[in-house]
Amino acid sequence: MQCRKTALALALASLASAAHARLPADVQIERLSPTRIAVVWSGALVPAEKLDVGLAPAPGKPVDGATLRDDVAGSAGRVELEHASGVRPYVWIGDNRGNETTLGERVLPLQGGVNFRDLGGYRTDDGRSVRWGRLYRSGVMADLTDSDYAYLQRLGITAICDLRDSRERSHSPTQAGRIARGGRYIAWDYQQDFDMKAFAGAFAMGGDPQETALRLMAAFYRQMPAAFAARYREAFDVLKQGDGLLFNCSAGKDRTGLLAALVLTALGVAPDVVVNDYAMSQRVPSLQRLRTRMDASATQDPGMSALSRLPEPALRALMGTDPMYLSAAFDQIRADHGSIDAYLEQQLGVGAADRARLRALYLEPAPASAGTAAR
Repeated sequence: MQCRKTALALALASLASAAHARLPADVQIERLSPTRIAVVWSGALVPAEKLDVGLAPAPGKPVDGATLRDDVAGSAGRVELEHASGVRPYVWIGDNRGNETTLGERVLPLQGGVNFRDLGGYRTDDGRSVRWGRLYRSGVMADLTDSDYAYLQRLGITAICDLRDSRERSHSPTQAGRIARGGRYIAWDYQQDFDMKAFAGAFAMGGDPQETALRLMAAFYRQMPAAFAARYREAFDVLKQGDGLLFNCSAGKDRTGLLAALVLTALGVAPDVVVNDYAMSQRVPSLQRLRTRMDASATQDPGMSALSRLPEPALRALMGTDPMYLSAAFDQIRADHGSIDAYLEQQLGVGAADRARLRALYLEPAPASAGTAAR
């Protein structure tokens, strides 16, 4: 009898240990140099774990044994790894119970890129996560360097949707063939219905410049779901083909930000995560390059000249991604269509069957639980 009790106790202890096993939930990659990254997480959340950390050439590919760090203490919260020059590293993390995950850099390390990000890694409501290396968002790409183009060509991008208007594209053209070699470049001939002179003139009426800018930006966002529905619909049509997509505008935060939010929502990413991805733009250092471009254009473009003279608080609001902007767009969608789902189906052609297909194409399978792995 005592032997049976001992065996039962050991079995229960094993299951309890497996049930509590987990990988770090907040692991991120920090760029240290062109060939060195740091993998960081909150060690206090997994102090008792032993983790294996290494580099993989792509998600789903075997880890490079030469880079593998065995049994790193979870409490350490940091591992630094060296990788080959000019390639995109993916980080593989696993434990001794069969739990594992792969992640990439959120912001791509491009010398001339503006807000160029991967939408991979976000968890969805059914326990899966968005595949890395399939969905990218960006700002203007006219300043990419030769090494940037070489880097991007290795990513296998096959389609680009450029949401900028005709004037923006003429002023800062995209060399699509150097990014998506042999792929599709989709753009639309239109003029952005956003009067920069009128926008700037609104500040001449007095009042708090930051509050004025916030109000004007929210009004612009309320217009976007209807104004860009046709372009967003075509972007979703490309996504349905399963080849992935890079979509961009000038800053990579407004027209692109709303499309990214709709894509993530269609894939089942939680609303708070969607908002966090949207708000990240104002924390991306490369966005400052757009401010430099705007200042350089002020001598040639009267609208840009007017904007460059705005008070600094107003410029920060204009260049920012306050969550209230995205909320204004989503609130307008609900007012006009009843729900985000209805807008996706009625305006963008993304019904329930389409969403199921998109999830099959762009989500990783749900990871096995620690208990399942232990069995």
